[in-house]
Amino acid sequence: MIKRAFLCIAGLTFAVSAIAEGAATRPADLARNGRTPRVNYMTECQGCHLSDGSGMAGKVPSMKGEIARFLEVDGGRRFLIQVPGSANSKLSDADLAEVMNWIMATMGKPDPGRFRPYTAQEVAAYRQARIVDVAGTRAQLVSNFPERK
Repeated sequence: MIKRAFLCIAGLTFAVSAIAEGAATRPADLARNGRTPRVNYMTECQGCHLSDGSGMAGKVPSMKGEIARFLEVDGGRRFLIQVPGSANSKLSDADLAEVMNWIMATMGKPDPGRFRPYTAQEVAAYRQARIVDVAGTRAQLVSNFPERK
């Protein structure tokens, strides 16, 4: 009985020290979930925005060919992170930055010479503030979109 208790305690001690060692050697972006941006899009965004980003007419705005236009107006870049679907997602700041960069590349097609990828630090800063009037803010930003060429 004592031998069994000793082995159990020794095993627990080994397990705890292995977990602690693993935590100490993990990279700083510990909160990353290890999934690709595409998979994170599928699990966090696709339910409303659909697989191709086309959204649902009258309910969920299309991102396809439109999302990059927000980058062309003051406050648009920040808005894309502060909308409830982004700001409240369970993705880490790093994962959300990667998803936004993936969305821009696959659905937005921003001017490659002018697009500056989102960073985890930038996403964290934008997530600190919430938008009170999402629809009004969006409408204001859209009204400032430059004419299409």
